[in-house]
Amino acid sequence: MSSDLAALRERLEAQVGAGNLTVDGAAYAVDGMVPALVVRPGTQHEVAEVVAACSEAGAALVPWGGGTAMAMGNPPRKLDVVVSLERLDRVVEFDPDNLCITVEAGMPLGRLQALVAERQERLPLDPPDADRVTLGGLVAANQSGPSRLLHGTARDWVLGLRVVLPDGTRIHCGGRVIKNVSGYDMNKLFIRSFGTLGIITEVTVKLLPIPATRATVLGAFSGFAEASSVLDEVQASFLLPEALELLDPAASDLLRPVLGLDISGAFALVAGFTGSQSTVDRQVRDLEAMVASRGGSSKTFREAASDQAWAAITNVQGGADARRVVCQVAVPIARTASMLASARTRAAAQGLTATVTAHAGSGLVRAAMLPGANQTEAGALAGLAAVTEALREEAVGVGGSLVILQAPPPFKARVEAWGKPGSSFATMRRIKTEFDPQDLCSPGRFLGGM
Repeated sequence: MSSDLAALRERLEAQVGAGNLTVDGAAYAVDGMVPALVVRPGTQHEVAEVVAACSEAGAALVPWGGGTAMAMGNPPRKLDVVVSLERLDRVVEFDPDNLCITVEAGMPLGRLQALVAERQERLPLDPPDADRVTLGGLVAANQSGPSRLLHGTARDWVLGLRVVLPDGTRIHCGGRVIKNVSGYDMNKLFIRSFGTLGIITEVTVKLLPIPATRATVLGAFSGFAEASSVLDEVQASFLLPEALELLDPAASDLLRPVLGLDISGAFALVAGFTGSQSTVDRQVRDLEAMVASRGGSSKTFREAASDQAWAAITNVQGGADARRVVCQVAVPIARTASMLASARTRAAAQGLTATVTAHAGSGLVRAAMLPGANQTEAGALAGLAAVTEALREEAVGVGGSLVILQAPPPFKARVEAWGKPGSSFATMRRIKTEFDPQDLCSPGRFLGGM
């Protein structure tokens, strides 16, 4: 450890206590880079003190919530300190009558959902690893799940934020009520800023009442054409699903033991419905009839079983295999199914094992790919890169994009995580320079190496 970092360590120990600082950062490595120090501030004020100390020492830092989005992005150019927010997990204010809650950024989403459920309310965001993802991490990465179809993303639910800027200054954006004073929405600046503009320490979100009833219909089809046809029919109908997911046979096979289904080798179309009993029942009947008309079989899950089904579906591409490459492709909604088919075909042509799913009503396709059984490391890396670049080119050709959600460092050295910056990049770069002139907050991890 350099003398500068040794002096910083002494200062951070004085700020947060020796028990909340460690030099063993192996568990907090980011794309193979191990931080020299891991600090766990216990209050928002301590976060500001820690960031100010890092700024004065010229130490590069990365904020860490639940760790669920740390595989995203480019490798950091430099990493001295990880600032863990695990101790910032308190409720600041809960106003159930006005459907609002304010929590510290280290609060896990699962715990927040359990808390507000006691008052028959919920935050309608359902990213993977919902029990681990923190509110700060969810906002910083703008993570979402299947229900974005009806409810949108964090951008639609955040009312206010408290943020520590790269020099240690604390600011407050937005408010704690649904109706705020009009003006520029500074919240949007920090949502999916990916830790490059500062550290989010507090989040205020809107809530919704828990629906009267909920149900999920899973339709299984022997062929892609039948599943795609029903998807088109659903999107052209008066049905209003909360979530609509298309699964390839690999994903369906992984879900068989979890959902108790006999759907081996099948394409699956899954729709979730919420609302009054009569409304949900009618939509369930209509979708079951659509599935049957295309020769498919269906199974309906209700209430808690519906929630369990979606938890399994949302996390079907999870896994700890360090060789895994997961990419998310955004395309026009009408091209979602064809992009799913393309991802499967391209992966198979390279001898890769792939699990492909789609938020079918939102235009997002996720492909999780692993090397084939007999591939060499070099051959697998070349195949993974070829498929990813081909999918990116295909997506960009129709006005879409591709981002890497997870990949080993050798892959990221070969394939840019975010793709080519667009026309707004110059503005983004100016904002980054204004907020973080020393380039110390998550340096290099975001778009264009920002």
